[in-house]
Amino acid sequence: MQLPVLPETLNRHLRDGSDMVRSTIVGLAWAPAVSVARSAILTTLSCIDTGTLLLVDEPGGTRHVFGQKLSSGADLSPTGTHERRACTTPRVEIVIKKETFWMRLFLFADIGFSEAYMLGDVICEDLTSFFQLFITNRDRMRNGTTVVSRISSSLSYLARSTNTLSNSLLNISAHYDISNDMFAAFLSSDMTYSCPVWQTRIDSGLGDESLEAAQQRKLTRFIEGAKLKATDHVLEIGTGWGSFAIEAVSKTGCRVTSITLSKEQKELAEARVRAVGLHERIEIMLTDYRQLPVPEKPYDKIVSIEMLEAVGQEYLGTYFDCVNRLLKPDGGIAMFQCITMPENRHEAYSKSVDFINQYIFPGGYLPSITQLLSHISEQSHGTLIIEKVENIGGHYAKTLRLWNENFQSHFDSQIKPALLHNHPGMTKDAIEVFRRKWEARNPDVVFSSPQFH
Repeated sequence: MQLPVLPETLNRHLRDGSDMVRSTIVGLAWAPAVSVARSAILTTLSCIDTGTLLLVDEPGGTRHVFGQKLSSGADLSPTGTHERRACTTPRVEIVIKKETFWMRLFLFADIGFSEAYMLGDVICEDLTSFFQLFITNRDRMRNGTTVVSRISSSLSYLARSTNTLSNSLLNISAHYDISNDMFAAFLSSDMTYSCPVWQTRIDSGLGDESLEAAQQRKLTRFIEGAKLKATDHVLEIGTGWGSFAIEAVSKTGCRVTSITLSKEQKELAEARVRAVGLHERIEIMLTDYRQLPVPEKPYDKIVSIEMLEAVGQEYLGTYFDCVNRLLKPDGGIAMFQCITMPENRHEAYSKSVDFINQYIFPGGYLPSITQLLSHISEQSHGTLIIEKVENIGGHYAKTLRLWNENFQSHFDSQIKPALLHNHPGMTKDAIEVFRRKWEARNPDVVFSSPQFH
């Protein structure tokens, strides 16, 4: 059943009310409610049978071990961190610092855990192993949800921002217009914010590859996959910071029109284009794909790299209808890269809100591959023919790990000063919440990321 899209006025009130209720109810930490929440969560965790979870409840003065028992030499100390790194069988320690953790997790499941982590209610030195443990035992733990959390998740879904023209601008600004400086602190120098393609083991004799080299390989695959040539006029949907447009024009001499909804991205991308002298071949427009007029001569090629996640479920058909109208019918090629949700989890995901689309990509939505292929065929009336689909999701794990390492190592020297410059009134606690939010976003546990054209 498709849940309704609410009018924006009601949507906004429900969303604001949901946020207020969530922040208020978990802050009460009423003893009987905490007891019920703790009991329910511990019962759920008792279903873990692969890996080990050591839970230290400091307010309650208790300690619990779930799953496989710890060997004599592998006890996880609350004060040490050297044993906590990810391994084949995940071993994880979490330390509960405040009783509000139980209420957050009981009422709001994964978003509740993420909020508790952001606020310091729970300490976990190895989020990657924690998520691996959860994924490994997900079926036995019913995805870690309770009846209450499932209801609250459905209400949050009703309040989730839809990607109308006005909301798309607000949603994309909330993420990318945080600061160009922040992204520059953890991305490679080419400022490419999408899954790269790392060298295979056969090629690994070249040594430890840099993130920039892996991103370069991905961009080259797009240039070759779309068969770009000097006479092509290419439409790029989602500029990023201009890395694809610059590389495509530098290598082939083609002409690129690139569109974005981020003012900060547009300004920096244009500066990068001017710096390499390609401003006469690259035009960057601040516009929505739905408002882009069909040129007198349709585009020869269309490229979009991890922008589809911002389209929204209700506008996927509109997106591919635009692609069909904008791409020349004879010999046109479109190539996309998109993070997708596995088919067996897609229906439940589509009716709920998770940490990423609550805090990192407001309005974001991960389609399934079946959805994408269906819309491509339907919106083009069968004239867009799928030539190739490739899953490169495995390449994201190393990337997320490197992004997180860069983020942490440059936080005090680059990211924190940028935050304070843009938000002078930001408190120390708010800065720490921001840091932990992005740390929670980066563990190297990801979904599939296919390229298709």
